[in-house]
Amino acid sequence: MNLSFFLFFAFVVISLILFRFQRKKYAFYRKQTDLLTNLPNRRSLEQFIEARTTPLNLPIAVVVIDLDNFNWINEEYGYESGDSVLVEFSERLAFSAPAHSLAARIEGNKFALAIPGTYSREGIQTMLADQFLSLQSPFYISGAPVHLTFSAGVALAPEDGRNGHTLLLHAERALRHVKHHGKNNLVLYNTSFQRQDLELQLAMSFRSALQNGEFFLCYQPKLSIHSGKTDSVEALIRWNSPVHGTVSPALFIPVAEKNGFIFDLTKWILQEACRQMKKWSETNHTFQRVAVNISAPLFLSDRLPEMIRDILHDCKLDAGFLELEITETAVMEDFQNACRIITLLKKEGITISLDDFGTGVSSLTHLKNLPIDTLKIDKSFINEVHTSFEDKALVEMIIQLANLFGLSVTAEGVEKQEQLSVLQRLGCDSIQGYLISRPELPDVLDAYFTEKKYGS
Repeated sequence: MNLSFFLFFAFVVISLILFRFQRKKYAFYRKQTDLLTNLPNRRSLEQFIEARTTPLNLPIAVVVIDLDNFNWINEEYGYESGDSVLVEFSERLAFSAPAHSLAARIEGNKFALAIPGTYSREGIQTMLADQFLSLQSPFYISGAPVHLTFSAGVALAPEDGRNGHTLLLHAERALRHVKHHGKNNLVLYNTSFQRQDLELQLAMSFRSALQNGEFFLCYQPKLSIHSGKTDSVEALIRWNSPVHGTVSPALFIPVAEKNGFIFDLTKWILQEACRQMKKWSETNHTFQRVAVNISAPLFLSDRLPEMIRDILHDCKLDAGFLELEITETAVMEDFQNACRIITLLKKEGITISLDDFGTGVSSLTHLKNLPIDTLKIDKSFINEVHTSFEDKALVEMIIQLANLFGLSVTAEGVEKQEQLSVLQRLGCDSIQGYLISRPELPDVLDAYFTEKKYGS
């Protein structure tokens, strides 16, 4: 009786232990496995890659594969048929995978391969192209053949990343590049994809950034060499994003141009700059003008003169307080149209400057016939104007040329007293650069003027 009870009790305890063990084992299986295809899931894949990269720094190729236009299968044949295609594709992928590699389903219709070993970029492409041939046979749904294509992105360790998370991230970036450029292809990761991803994210953030006040203006003074006083300031846009941090204008301005946001962005810049200039004009600052950069696509648009006219009217600012800076590239893109628009703007009383002069392809004939007021010499000519005979000669020639055509000259990027001394001797009219001031917020400039820092 006691022995029977003991055996029964032991059986119950062992059964409970085994049940608990099996439950833990199943829970672990669920955490590591995709339940539809029984392939390892993303977590398991990352661990597989991590075990070979982080402690040992072993080479491995990570491939992320996406079935193109797969939603069409679900919509046309139903989700059950779609699931059967995913299961069959997973079986083909696992069967065709190289020895010692791991095939996984990481989400939806997206799969991955982790292939240990050293591969050249050409070698991995050739090997995968051969393997993928076995995946391209038609799938049969209710007896009807269905042909699918797929796209793939590849990242190689250690050059494209040294851990599972980074390698998968970069392989998926390469995959997105394929999807945005026609699909049905295989591409290896390139560092430029990271910038493309960022540009896409920035483009998606523009509207909300304008609405949420993430943009702001700083102003950099220009100093008149003749009077020793600041005669104008240039408005420079800045973006402080809560997601991306401080974003360089060199990055987001081209994105704005490419994605059709430049009109709204420039309109906002002009409104803010004109409002601030109105305040300064009423407090006896020595500023004569505020300068705003105008990009080529907007400058050549017939919308610009009317937009500026409306902004000046709304801000109750005289047009003589506004200066527009345009580039040689913008002018040369459509010279006749540029001259027409400049003439319209000058009739309003607006000052026009040709920015970054010397970096474009304008000829003397074009310069002579261009109805502008000021030439701004690019920083690249100023950097060594005090040490390079050639740069000094070029700057002197530009200044003499401007004088011949009745134009004033501003030198950009002046950072050293020696540069200023040379520019004074050459007859330059005004300078701009860190020697005078970095771009600053209006309140900071106001404090400087209160202290007579700039000779106001």
